[in-house]
Amino acid sequence: MRKTLLILSLAIFGLFAVLSANEKIVKNTLKERVTNTTDATENFYLNLNLPTYFSLNGFQGGVIWWETFETRYTWSKWISEDQTLPRPELGPGQWIVDSWEALGDSSWRMADLTLGTYGGYDNHWYQVMDTPPILLDEDATFTFYHRYSCESPAGTPAPYDGWDGLNVRISTDEGETWQVLPSSTYNCSSLWCFGHPDQGHNEGVGIAGWAGEQNSWVVESFDLSDYTSAETPVMLRFAFASDLAYSTGDGAPDLFGWQIDSIEVKSASKMFFANYGTTEDLVGKSNEFIPPAGGDLWHVVKFEEPLPAYYPEATPNGNHAIACQNGGYLYCPDSTYNSYMDNIIYTGPISLPDATPIYLDYKYVPNFYDNDDFPNVEFFRPEVRNSDSTEWEWIEDQPYVYSLGFDNWIEFGWTYGYPTNMTMFDLSRFAGQNIDLCFRFWSDYDEPIGPGLLIDDVVIYSPVSTIPSPENVTAEASPADTSIIVTWDEMHDRIIYTVWRMGPGESNFYFMDEITGETKYIDKNIDFFYEYKYVITATVKYFGRSEISNIAIASVIPEGYVELAYDDFEADGYYESATMKKVAVKFTPADYPVKLTHIKVYLNTENTTGSAGRFSILSENEYGEPGSQLTYQMKSGLQEGFNVIKFNNSVTIDSGNFFIAYQRFSTSPYIGTDTDPVIDCRTYVETSGGWDIMTDFDAMIHAFIDVSGANSLDVVMGIEDEINVIADKFLLYKNFPNPFNPVTKISFNVPEAVDNNIKLDIFNVLGQRVITLFNGKAKAGINTVQWNGNNESGKIVNSGIYIYRLQSGEVTLTKRMLLIK
Repeated sequence: MRKTLLILSLAIFGLFAVLSANEKIVKNTLKERVTNTTDATENFYLNLNLPTYFSLNGFQGGVIWWETFETRYTWSKWISEDQTLPRPELGPGQWIVDSWEALGDSSWRMADLTLGTYGGYDNHWYQVMDTPPILLDEDATFTFYHRYSCESPAGTPAPYDGWDGLNVRISTDEGETWQVLPSSTYNCSSLWCFGHPDQGHNEGVGIAGWAGEQNSWVVESFDLSDYTSAETPVMLRFAFASDLAYSTGDGAPDLFGWQIDSIEVKSASKMFFANYGTTEDLVGKSNEFIPPAGGDLWHVVKFEEPLPAYYPEATPNGNHAIACQNGGYLYCPDSTYNSYMDNIIYTGPISLPDATPIYLDYKYVPNFYDNDDFPNVEFFRPEVRNSDSTEWEWIEDQPYVYSLGFDNWIEFGWTYGYPTNMTMFDLSRFAGQNIDLCFRFWSDYDEPIGPGLLIDDVVIYSPVSTIPSPENVTAEASPADTSIIVTWDEMHDRIIYTVWRMGPGESNFYFMDEITGETKYIDKNIDFFYEYKYVITATVKYFGRSEISNIAIASVIPEGYVELAYDDFEADGYYESATMKKVAVKFTPADYPVKLTHIKVYLNTENTTGSAGRFSILSENEYGEPGSQLTYQMKSGLQEGFNVIKFNNSVTIDSGNFFIAYQRFSTSPYIGTDTDPVIDCRTYVETSGGWDIMTDFDAMIHAFIDVSGANSLDVVMGIEDEINVIADKFLLYKNFPNPFNPVTKISFNVPEAVDNNIKLDIFNVLGQRVITLFNGKAKAGINTVQWNGNNESGKIVNSGIYIYRLQSGEVTLTKRMLLIK
C-alpha cells in the first residue's frame, strides 16, 4: 500500500508538470479575429428577444462572447499548438570514482553523495555507463565485480516482479539501440523501473535484471562469442533505473545504489578492454525516454451528416466544429488521434465586462476512450489566462475531464449537473480584464481509441439581467403514490423553470430539476411525514435568473393516517425545561384503536450546542397524568423547526388518552411553544414534585396516528377540545388537516333543539371576511364542511393565517388555521 500511494502521488505531480509546460513547437492560425459583438438595445426581459451578442458598451447582462465556427460568421483568432514536451538529456549523470568500500584503491559508484548515509539514488533515475566501441576479433568474455543496494522487489504487481533495478546491455550499432545481455544470476525477469510506461521508463514488459541487495563483491561473467566480428564493434552498458517512489531519500538511507570494479573484456590470448576503477575510457550519463511529438491535430471540421445530440438543447448550431483528430476538413468518424499528445487551441483577447458572475460553457463530443487507471488516461480541459500572461490556469478546481467514449453532443454545464446559467467554469475573477481561452487535449502512450474530441458553441456569458419570479407556487401532497406535486403560474414560453428543494434536516435549498414547456414538478423522492419546502426560479438561458418564488411547503401523510396537534403550527417562543425533565402533551383520539408510529416536534436550537434528545410515548395514570413508558426513541441531529421522529416500535392505543414526552439533556434544543390561543390541560411539565399542568402555553408536539383500524373513520378528522362531547353545548373543532393546501375540513357540534341559524365564516388576519362556508339550519350533533381555499369570487387565496368563526344567537366561537401553498 505504501508503494502504491507514493507512486500515485508522484505520478500526479509529474503529470501536472507536463501540463504546465509552455514550450511551443507547432502553430496553426485558423482565422484572424474579429470581435463577435452586435448592439443590443432591446429590453430582453420584457419581450424576451434573444440577440446573439451583446456589446460591452453599457453591458446589460447576457452573452459576452460566442463562437460557433460557422463559415457564415467570422471566426475568432484561434491558434493551435502541439505542446508535447520531450524530457531532455540530463547531462553527465551520477557516476563517480571514489574509495568508499572500494574493491581496491577505488571503484566506480553510481550515487549522489548528498543522499542517504553513504550516498545513493533518487526517484525516476535512469543512469547508464558505456564503454567505447570494442572490436572483438576473437571469442571473448565480459566480466566485472559489483555490489548493489536498491529497493526490494517484494510486492511488485504482475506482470512485473521487481521495482528498482540494474542490468548490463550490448549495442552493435554504436549505441543507437541496446539489448539486455542474458544472465543466470538476474533475480528479476521484468523490472517495473525499466518497463512501466509512466511510472518507469517505458521499455515494456520483460526487462530482466538485478534488484534488492548484494552487499558483498561478486563477479559476473557474460559470453560474447555471438558478437565476434572483425568489422562490427560492440559497446557495453551498465544500466540502472528507479521508479517514481521509494529511493534513498525516501526514508531508506542505506540504499547506496551500485558499485562496479575490475571490468574486463578478453579472450584467451587478448585483452580487448579493461577498467579497474579509474576514470579512463568509461562514459556515465543520464538516459531518459523521449516521447515522439504528438502532432498538432486541432482544426475546423464540417459534418456531412450531423452527429446526434443526447438531448434536444445540446444540438449545436450549424454544421461546423473544431476537432482534435487526424483527418481533413470533413469530419471522419473512422479517424482517430495520436499517442503522446499535448494539443492546445486558444483564442486571442476576449474582453470581459466588470460584472459577476461570468461563466463559460460549450457543447462537446468526448469520443475518446482509455480503460487504464489514472493518471494513464486521455483527458481534456479548458484553461484561461490574462492576455498579458504566458501561463495557463485551470478555470476551476476540476483539473481535467477523463476519457468518456461518448458519441453524442452534450453541454458541459449539464454534464456535471449544473442548472442553466451555472457551470463549474467560473471566470468571475477575470471581470473587467482581457482573457485568452484555451482547450487542451492530452493523450498517453497507448493506442488511441475513438475519433477524438469535438467542441462547438463556446459561450462566455454573465447572467445578471433581472427576470420576473414565478408566482403562486403551491405544493400538494399525493399520498397514493408518495409524491408531492409542485405547480406555479405560467410565464413566457422562453422561460426555463428551475426547481429547488429544502428537505428534512437541511438548511439550504438544493437544485432538483429544470422544467420547460410546463408548470408542474412531481417529486417522488420523498419520505412520509417529513416536511419539504420548494421554491422556483425563472431563467432565460445565458441572460439571467429571477429571485426565488414564494415558498411552498408540503408533507405526505399516508392514507389512513391523521396528524393530531394542539397548536397552530407557528412557534411563539420556547420553554426552557430543566435538564433530564420531560415536557409532555396529552392526546385524545376521536376513535379507537389507533397505532402510533411517528411524531413531529418543534425545537428551538437558540443558546444550545447539542442536537440529541429522548422522545417517549407514555400511558395515562389514574390521576390523568403521564404514566408508564410504552416505548422510547433516542434521536440525534435535531434541527431548528419541526423534526420528525420515527419510533422503532409502534404503539397501539385501544382507549383513553396517551402522552408524548420530550426529555432534553444539558445541551439539547428547547421545545417550541404556542401561546395564542392556549388549550388548557394538554401540556404537562415534569418537576421534582411531580407533574405541573401548563395554562400559558402549548408544547408543540404532534402525533401521526394510523386510524385505518378505527371503528368510525368518518369522525376521525381532528381532536376535540374536551374528551366528552355533550349534546347541549356548541363546540368548534380544529380544522383538519392543518396546515392545509388548499383543502381542509371544519367540524362543529350543535346542541339539540336549536332554532337559530348557524353561520360559519372565514376571515383573514385583517378581519376582512373571505367567505361564508355555512349559513342556515344545522342538524344536532357533529356537522362537517369543507373549504377549498377559495374566496367568494372563487379565487384561491394567498398563504397565511385565517380565522374561522361560528355564530349562533349569542354564541360566538373562533379558531385559527394556516394555509401554506
